[in-house]
Amino acid sequence: MNSFDDAYRRGDGYFGELPERLLVTHLTSLEQRLPVLDIGSGQGRHALYLGGEGFTVDALDPSGVAVDQVSQAAEARDLPVRAILGTFQDLTDAEGVYGTILAFGLIPLLGRPEIDALAAMVPSALAPRGIVFITAFGTWDPAFTRHASEWREVDANSYLGPNGEIRTYLEAGELTRFFPGFEVIHSWEGLGPAHRHGDGPLERHGLAEAVLRRQ
Repeated sequence: MNSFDDAYRRGDGYFGELPERLLVTHLTSLEQRLPVLDIGSGQGRHALYLGGEGFTVDALDPSGVAVDQVSQAAEARDLPVRAILGTFQDLTDAEGVYGTILAFGLIPLLGRPEIDALAAMVPSALAPRGIVFITAFGTWDPAFTRHASEWREVDANSYLGPNGEIRTYLEAGELTRFFPGFEVIHSWEGLGPAHRHGDGPLERHGLAEAVLRRQ
């Protein structure tokens, strides 16, 4: 079972209900003629937002609960959003298909080999001049020290937890280096806003975020 299934069953908005400010800010830069791929779409806060703005969206997530919730929400609102069960590694025929790819909050949950696979997939799935939105946790994240001391390190700044979960942290400047040759539209590193996941404790992440355009 996907680790987020139980959290998603407890209600909408586990990761919030509003889209990331980064996406809203750069919305006018997106090519509406081409579909969007939302990797790790969760309960659909980005996919449904873009669907409401007239974009066709493939919302990809390994949680069956999330896929059902997004499908129902899209159908109820008559939005052009297709919810797909799976991961980015299941995409075998997406060569140049998408005008935009979203990967919000995905890198922290991947091991280093999977991050490398994601970085290889994105350029192939993006159409020329396509844009990727991507975020990660940095080594300045408040949780980094705890994970580094309590979890088992399996790769550079990548730690395995007691229940098999992974947390990977990037060094400063590392995020954009995964995409050589991409134009950097936006890059920022720092502490993100305080927030909660569901009814969990207040937390704040050390974030790296980027908006990049394929040449």
